[in-house]
Amino acid sequence: MIIRQAKRSDIENIASVQVRSWNTTYRGLLPDEIIDARTVESRIENMSTHWKGFEGDLVSRIVLVAENDTKDILGFAAGGDIFHSGYSYDSEGYAFYVLEEYQQQGIGTLLMDELVTFLVSMNFKSMIIWVLEENPACEFYVKLGGIEKERKIDKYGEKEFLLIGYVWEDIRKLKKTIQKIYS
Repeated sequence: MIIRQAKRSDIENIASVQVRSWNTTYRGLLPDEIIDARTVESRIENMSTHWKGFEGDLVSRIVLVAENDTKDILGFAAGGDIFHSGYSYDSEGYAFYVLEEYQQQGIGTLLMDELVTFLVSMNFKSMIIWVLEENPACEFYVKLGGIEKERKIDKYGEKEFLLIGYVWEDIRKLKKTIQKIYS
């Protein structure tokens, strides 16, 4: 498994991972019309226009991909400076997806490790990741020491959903937690 910074040429594959993940994770948690509206084409447009942190971007954000030996992208993570203002944390995990058939194989932990390595290198101290309350991935963040500290309502279409903010006050401790997993 290779974890590397994404290139803009990876956007289509990243978009595909996100759409497939939404279909397997959020179907039944969010209305079908919201999930069905999230297409690879719409995600490519969004990522191409709004996302920063690809290889060559000089910003305090990063997009990472998990790639197997045959260069298939199985998951991705994005994070960097705080995106949602009004909180005391200085960094944020924006997106974190691993295809369902590759979950529980350590890929998410490897992505988190590289994300935290980047954040520490940028002198960030703390991090928050927002997760839909019913998302089964909540267990993953708790396992890595994330504390359920914040809550907010987000809207998808006309429906409101509760998001949980998992927080690491000291991301260096998260790095140590990950190292223990691999030792």
